Amino acid sequence: MKKHLIALSAFTILALATNAQTKDPTGVAAQHERTHMHHGKSEYGMNQHHRNDVMNINLTDAQKQQVKDINTDFRNQLKDLENNQGITLKDYRVKKASLEQERKSKFQDILTSDQKDKLALAKKERTEKMKMMAQKRLEKMKTALNLSDTQVEKMQELRDSSMEQGKAIRENSSLTEEQKKEQLMNLVKSRKESMNNILTAEQLKKKEEMRNSRIKDMKNKRANKDS
Repeated sequence: MKKHLIALSAFTILALATNAQTKDPTGVAAQHERTHMHHGKSEYGMNQHHRNDVMNINLTDAQKQQVKDINTDFRNQLKDLENNQGITLKDYRVKKASLEQERKSKFQDILTSDQKDKLALAKKERTEKMKMMAQKRLEKMKTALNLSDTQVEKMQELRDSSMEQGKAIRENSSLTEEQKKEQLMNLVKSRKESMNNILTAEQLKKKEEMRNSRIKDMKNKRANKDS
């Protein structure tokens, strides 16, 4: 699964939000967070997976126009919010999350029951596909690193737990997109640390060697493609 997370910015934002809830007249702290908005979003305000799903439910011309109107209204309200230099980061995040949730609700309201069912089915199928891919990766890792049955069981539990936590974060309407990215980044970091704790020193060394080998192969392929 591709991850597009901005670690330094996320940790900076978290620190500012935790340590300073007073007003920021200069707008410096709030502006630092605002510079990372809208990345990876389509005209429908969605991530790549959801965007592809929407493209397959055949929106009518009227619905497409409604979506544009919804997004125009959202952008105007967001611009007003961004221009409020006296707002705290906490209030900014709360109001931004409210605007994002309002946009999602309006989008759902313009869909037919059939279109909603198709979106739900696509989401379910994507989740099942992700689980299958994760299981295949685990089976390859078991063979490559000679994992014991106990290690495989622990990794399965870790994988399932991480997927559930990730789902909860993505579906939490009280979080802004920046907060979701921050929490997902921390989840990935925590999952990696937990996985490393399951492996032995020898297995960790082998895992790192395999990683370096993949990186080398990718660089060679890129070089051959460019030549």
